[in-house]
Amino acid sequence: MVSVIDPPSAAFLLSENRSMPMHVGGLQLFEKPEGAGPDYIREMYESMRDIDEVAPLFLKHPHRSVKTGAQLVWRPDEQFDIEHHVRHSALPAPGRYRELFELCSRLHSTRLAWERPLWESHVIEGLADGKVALYTKIHHALVDGISAMRLMQSVLTTDPDERGMLAPWARHSRPHLTWLTGHA
Repeated sequence: MVSVIDPPSAAFLLSENRSMPMHVGGLQLFEKPEGAGPDYIREMYESMRDIDEVAPLFLKHPHRSVKTGAQLVWRPDEQFDIEHHVRHSALPAPGRYRELFELCSRLHSTRLAWERPLWESHVIEGLADGKVALYTKIHHALVDGISAMRLMQSVLTTDPDERGMLAPWARHSRPHLTWLTGHA
């Protein structure tokens, strides 16, 4: 379903240029659970890709054409490829935070393509301290700071024993986040 892009979101899209991308990024560090095996990070990455259904927010991309009267609209991605959006990276040795920040800087410096939904997430391993990083970038036309924080809060827990949390882009019941699912 095509929907008109609201004026603030359109402004973020139209003001973007090579020297001023309009996406926001976040870097999270996680300790692996006690007893995590050698394939833990690979399994985590695969579980983030192998979801039943993607939330509508993460499926739409901007579009304009003669048919839309040159007006910007959100259009669902008919060729959505989760592998383009969820990626797995490994840091070069020695795996310091310096290498992590250099990688995130490179990832953050590239603009998101309008032909696809405007987000990507990178599971990053190889830190010398054994932690795993998650770097995510999403266009400001899709989320603002408050909604991004609510989104992350909805998929994280303070209970270290709770497992099986869904990926932020997974569609599931979140009654307090109707903007994400498109349903009340």
